[in-house]
Amino acid sequence: MGLDRFAWQEEFYMADGMERSGGSRTIVIILVVVAVLAVLAYALGLFNVDASGDLKAPDVDVAVEGGEVPSMQVETADIDVGSTTETVDLPEVNVTTTEEEIRLPTVDVTPAGDDGSANK
Repeated sequence: MGLDRFAWQEEFYMADGMERSGGSRTIVIILVVVAVLAVLAYALGLFNVDASGDLKAPDVDVAVEGGEVPSMQVETADIDVGSTTETVDLPEVNVTTTEEEIRLPTVDVTPAGDDGSANK
C-alpha cells in the first residue's frame, strides 16, 4: 500500500500535497443546525425564556470625519421580455378519484407557560 492515494481521498488533499480536514466544516454545520432548531423551537412556543434585570446598552462615543462617495458609472444590458405563440403537443389526462377514509397524524402543542420564575 505505502503512500498511494485512492481516488476518493484526492478531495482531501490540496494541490501542494497538504492534507485538508473536513472536521471544522462539520462542526460549523452542526452548530448552524442546532441554532436554527433552537430558534424554531422558541418560535413555535416549545419553551419560554424569562429574563430578570434591566437591559442597558453601553455608553459609546463615536467621532466621525467627513468622507467622499466615489463617482460611479454603471452600464447595464438591454433586456427585452416578450412572448410568442407556438403550437405544442400536450397530453390529455383523465383522472378519476374515489373517496376513502384514512387516518392522518395530528399534533397538539401547548406553548410553554410563563411561571414568573425568572423574576424571583
